[in-house]
Amino acid sequence: MINRSEAPELKEVKHISFIQPETVQVSKEVELYWLREVSDEAVKIDFFFEGGSIRGRKLISKLVGDLLFSGTNEKSSAAITESIDRLGGFTSVEVSSEEATVSVLGLKENIDEISAIVIDAIQNASFPEKEIKQAIQRKKQGLAVSLQKVSTVARRNFVREILGNTPYGQLTELEDFDRVDRNELVEFHRNHYSTGLQKIAVVGNLEKAQIDRLVTRVKTMAGTAKKSEAYNFHYTPDSLHIEKKEALQTAIRIGRILFNKNHEDYIDFTVLNTILGGYFGSRLMTTVREEKGYTYGIGSGVAQMLPTGYFFISTEVGKDVKEDALKTIREELEKLQKVPVNERELLLVRNYSLGQLLKGSDGPFAMMDRYLAVKKYGKNLDYYDEIIQRINTVSAERLRALAEKYLKWEDLLVVTAG
Repeated sequence: MINRSEAPELKEVKHISFIQPETVQVSKEVELYWLREVSDEAVKIDFFFEGGSIRGRKLISKLVGDLLFSGTNEKSSAAITESIDRLGGFTSVEVSSEEATVSVLGLKENIDEISAIVIDAIQNASFPEKEIKQAIQRKKQGLAVSLQKVSTVARRNFVREILGNTPYGQLTELEDFDRVDRNELVEFHRNHYSTGLQKIAVVGNLEKAQIDRLVTRVKTMAGTAKKSEAYNFHYTPDSLHIEKKEALQTAIRIGRILFNKNHEDYIDFTVLNTILGGYFGSRLMTTVREEKGYTYGIGSGVAQMLPTGYFFISTEVGKDVKEDALKTIREELEKLQKVPVNERELLLVRNYSLGQLLKGSDGPFAMMDRYLAVKKYGKNLDYYDEIIQRINTVSAERLRALAEKYLKWEDLLVVTAG
């Protein structure tokens, strides 16, 4: 019987026992990753296509993603949806800058039929004019509403300033919706979906014959690896304000070009970022929210892309305290550069970071996500052992030096809107 008067034993985290997915070749360059150690009948299949927004106009890539299940010459969108629903399936499409992901969930007994319907819908998408017009109207109205928000205005101008000289910095304007041509959608689909499949991830206790049938169905969509472009990620540290007189709040976005997980400083910097603004007990939350009462929430993070990454701080404050909020944020950055983190705070952040790593690795679906997250950058699951080791050993002086190297106020882009 558990003695609830005694705290459970604390154990040092040194290693996570990940399950290595099996690899099945779809084609010479396209692989299927299969994690079969699932205790129930649930199955998830993710199809990854090269349909990200850097492949063309951002609006076109987003519209094609929205319209993947809008119908074929043989089936209407309603018929496709009804067929999937009848089998207890669920689908979603996510389009990022670098790829488009079609996710399919269902039970083992129905997943063959569900995936066949999904693959047919993707391969033979016909882009009916009616569906296109409805999608354009929805997205245009959504953008028009979003553009009234100071958070959207600050984010868009931050992206334009820091990434705007590359395809990653594309922004969709309202007038772009009036220039959409169906032929452009069809061509994007043909180039980046019909023969643009990059990889597949399967989590589920399937039979090998089911995997073989899935591979057979998608073979004609298998793409070839695209050469990574060499972009010049240049930005100018500056202070930019966008006036919105009717707004009650000011949105703040601060940051700089940084790096992704392939950089030697990445892991240690994530610890520094957690201290600064990466969790509810962070310094920015403590000062800007709890002590000053300027905001409901503030955070910082590192956004990653294949060629690089960028650091950002994001919040919204009352218009009357904008300058005080910026001053407080700057002071927190300078403290990190001048005064080493005390051991108590560092221990708290170490434990929090390790706890989040364990939480995000619990179960086969999470393990597949962890695997794909490092595979994308040419790493394997051993990388998580390196993360654990670095979290446990990074010193306060090392963190102070990183803050001095990367968080100087004069090196940052500051965008405010309100």
